[in-house]
Amino acid sequence: MQIYNIETNAQGKELTVHGSSDFPCAFYDEKFSEFLSGEVPWHWHEELEIVLVVYGQVRLECIGKSEVITQGDLILINSGVLHKLSNDSNEDSRILNVVFNPRILGGEHFSLIYKKYVYPITHNAELSYYKFTDNVDWHKRVISAIMQGFNAWQNQVGYELTMTFSLMQFWQLLCENDRDLLSTKNVSSKTEKRILSALRYIHDQFPNEILVSDISRSVNISASECYRLFKNALGCTPNHYLLSYRLRFAATRLIETSIPITDVAQQSGFNCPAYFAKKFRGLYKQTPKQYRNEYSNKNEKCPFPFS
Repeated sequence: MQIYNIETNAQGKELTVHGSSDFPCAFYDEKFSEFLSGEVPWHWHEELEIVLVVYGQVRLECIGKSEVITQGDLILINSGVLHKLSNDSNEDSRILNVVFNPRILGGEHFSLIYKKYVYPITHNAELSYYKFTDNVDWHKRVISAIMQGFNAWQNQVGYELTMTFSLMQFWQLLCENDRDLLSTKNVSSKTEKRILSALRYIHDQFPNEILVSDISRSVNISASECYRLFKNALGCTPNHYLLSYRLRFAATRLIETSIPITDVAQQSGFNCPAYFAKKFRGLYKQTPKQYRNEYSNKNEKCPFPFS
């Protein structure tokens, strides 16, 4: 089952349960046209994530970093990393990804494998992601190992065993070929703490009037520093992030409720219905009414419902 709705809490942590308690690993085959605005919005999770681009081109953004992943490339997103994925191609990019709890690799936290080979990497504050391409021999072997797992999952025959084996192969190759990763660098990031606090404030207060000065006060920095923080960490201004968040919330309310559009605008933090309609059309290329009717006719839920 594909999941195009990423629920997050006020801290931006994803609430989706990936897999089950006895097999904490889930697989997804996704096209970006199915996502709201053609992107996976900013979020983080404790699980590790592996993304393989089947076709097209995808942009991964982390705090202060950006990486383009082209067809055939694979990328590992580390545990606890705030990230965003968007289509970076004229075509409808498609990805395969697996999201899994690190204990799939090393068992419980007290095990030798976990302490020696898993913990140092998942707690390496300098490792947001790791990119693999077919230009490097051992990278090819990594991609091949993960492909075996994806193929087993798509065939639904013993996929749990095959994917676990594939993930173990993947991790072994990573540890053997980049031993520096096993030297734990658990350095706290002031930037990361500040941006997460700022996002938490926005997620809590977005229905109300918010100024950049309000956001900056929530993290004890100046307004100018707040602009720099968002630009360096997320590649956008605080106002742009707030507007995008409000519009995504509005899109959810339009589809999942039948309340008047003026009420949707107000609940989303827009005091002026005309301004709301203008900004909504600028992002979704449709009026709020057209957007509601299209998704209602398809009997689809909004790809990103809010908690």
